[in-house]
Amino acid sequence: MAAKKAIETFSKSLIEEVHKWGCFKQTGVSLRYMMDFGSKPTSKNLLISAQFLHKELAIRIARRAVELERLPCDLSQKPAVLKVRDWYLGFVPRY
Repeated sequence: MAAKKAIETFSKSLIEEVHKWGCFKQTGVSLRYMMDFGSKPTSKNLLISAQFLHKELAIRIARRAVELERLPCDLSQKPAVLKVRDWYLGFVPRY
């Protein structure tokens, strides 16, 4: 089975979306902040965390997919790496 590039397997619009989200920086969150934020859940806190995750997961998943495509020494064309990259691309939200 020949290895396929993402552009051959997925739509051009999805690849563009992945690269768009992959350019954003991840937001760092400390364990202390998460403990403080989640210790007393309120409706407002749940909404804020859902909104944060909605955006942040898209960024993190896209960044992993882009990183897998940019591995050195043709590692990005190995079947196992392509399989994992495709898993990530399957989780990228389509807006």
